[in-house]
Amino acid sequence: MKYWVICDYRENLKNYSESDEKLYNDHPARKNILEIIRGINSLGYECDYFGGIPELVHAVDNHTTFENCMFLNFTDGMDQSYSRVQAPVLLDLLKVPYSGSDVFPSVIMNNKYFCKQALLNNGIVTAKSCIANSYIPLDFKDLSSWKFPLFVKPNCEGSSLGISSKSVCHTMAETKNRVEELQNEFGEVIIEEFIYGVDITNYLIGNPGNYYINDVITAELFDQSPYTIYDSKMKHDKLRTLYLNEEKIPIKTLKNIQQQSIEIAQILGARDICRIDYRLNLDTQEFSFIEINSAPRFSSTSEAGFIAYKRNIKFNDMLLYYIKAFNDRISLI
Repeated sequence: MKYWVICDYRENLKNYSESDEKLYNDHPARKNILEIIRGINSLGYECDYFGGIPELVHAVDNHTTFENCMFLNFTDGMDQSYSRVQAPVLLDLLKVPYSGSDVFPSVIMNNKYFCKQALLNNGIVTAKSCIANSYIPLDFKDLSSWKFPLFVKPNCEGSSLGISSKSVCHTMAETKNRVEELQNEFGEVIIEEFIYGVDITNYLIGNPGNYYINDVITAELFDQSPYTIYDSKMKHDKLRTLYLNEEKIPIKTLKNIQQQSIEIAQILGARDICRIDYRLNLDTQEFSFIEINSAPRFSSTSEAGFIAYKRNIKFNDMLLYYIKAFNDRISLI
């Protein structure tokens, strides 16, 4: 059995960095994917790089068939809207087994607003929100009763793209300006009531009945003023301190977050791997769902690597958990 890695490299796509000397976008770097391939090969599996979305499109167009192989999906797709859905659609057309969530769950998880609505109907606490796009214009009168500040960001992007200090809007005028700016660049935006607290993320590897990894990471920003948010520059420069599980969170809160994350993953149909983000009020220990990523970054320098370091295991062990989660699920089909 051979594993083919699917990924579109950061180096081949649009650069969102403000500096010409730095490259930043919502995609893995080439070195990260090579690290994954080397790691999987070192575990005794046959693994190689297949390509990204262009190569999958070419395979579909040519009615290519595949035998005795499975695909590991690490791509965020290209630069279009709903990019994370592209690989699952194409892999379904090719009728090959692949890791990660399939088409419909990926669509829902890629849309922050509708994902929130689905979870609200299942009792998950999340901030009050609405969307604005070319089909759904925003009536700012509707926001007059909302609790300021408001938080404005792209609805279908990741990696903090489009997020800056201007995203925290204390007045209606600031909100209007930010909505207009982000609509011009990204098309669709989500407006939320701002949630005070720290950023936490729950990283899951596994499937119902067997989660190999269910760890919560708390991010403490270097700038701890109440309105500081983790923007794209901070993310690029890693301007935060990370803590794992009970290093920062009481055990009771930790268990509640971990259990809710499993519930969310199962409600949405996430497969094999996902990352669920929350905001946690350290005083009240109340937490609110922010968003879920169906294809979280997987490298020795990402959350996966941090968890491995804190657990005193090798990064290749994290890769093995991922392969096992995928294989366990496929064997049940």
